[in-house]
Amino acid sequence: MRGRLTAGTMLVALLTNLALAGCGAELPAAVDGELTDDWAKVAQVKGYEPVVGACYGATPKDTGGRADSVVDCKPTHYAETVHVGRFTFDHKPGPKERAAAFRDCDKQANAYIGRPWGDGKFFLTLTVPTDPAWDGGARWYRCDVTESTTVFGESRWTTRIGTLKDGISADALLRCGKAVQKSGRIQDILNVPCTMAHNTEYVGTFRAGDLVAYPKSERQWDVLHRECRKLVGTYLGSQSAAGRFGLISSPNGLRSWSEGDRSVRCLIWFGGKTTKKSAKGSKGRGLPGY
Repeated sequence: MRGRLTAGTMLVALLTNLALAGCGAELPAAVDGELTDDWAKVAQVKGYEPVVGACYGATPKDTGGRADSVVDCKPTHYAETVHVGRFTFDHKPGPKERAAAFRDCDKQANAYIGRPWGDGKFFLTLTVPTDPAWDGGARWYRCDVTESTTVFGESRWTTRIGTLKDGISADALLRCGKAVQKSGRIQDILNVPCTMAHNTEYVGTFRAGDLVAYPKSERQWDVLHRECRKLVGTYLGSQSAAGRFGLISSPNGLRSWSEGDRSVRCLIWFGGKTTKKSAKGSKGRGLPGY
């Protein structure tokens, strides 16, 4: 804003001098009469550009950048930028463009962390320029990862320490859990050590295709269950054993799905029975219901 005011004041001053000069004699030969050709070029004001690896003291939201609270990653922080991409068009991104950007975020976040971000209690957020920033020429998008108290129930953002480049801390990884049920429905899954009694275990995450509908009917849920069943088999080390157990398919919700987050977390589920060991590589032997 100050730059525009300064330029405006300069222009008024020059026009005043021109009016005064017009009242005098002809211009000297050394004066060409062109006012602007000798002006120094004014440097273009550089807008905010996000940086990969930056951490923030607040949760992600669409931004112009100036008010973002960038902090050191070593102390506590809420979010970390794992990738920065660019839109290649001038119209503001709609649902399809945002979904495509999220797909890029998904891939790049996994590469940045060194494993699927869904393996932890994390959410991936697409952060884009605010309307004023977009109108000012900003075309970047940010991919931010935040940690939460849970990814299966009512979650709350939580601070973390250190960069995700160093890996996911053990307490943030999804492993074994206790399913909390109410009226026959799973409300949440509490992380517990695998040596404690548990009735679920996280086996992996997959990304559903862009044309896959958010599950509302049994048939639509079956599309996700089939993919989760494959991950259960891989985790057990036996695809044939996978069919002996229940499973949980957990997308991040309708709103996240519509914005391009097609991640689905998969868990093996023992129903009302529990075990005190990990199912990984067991081929199902020794597990409840085998």
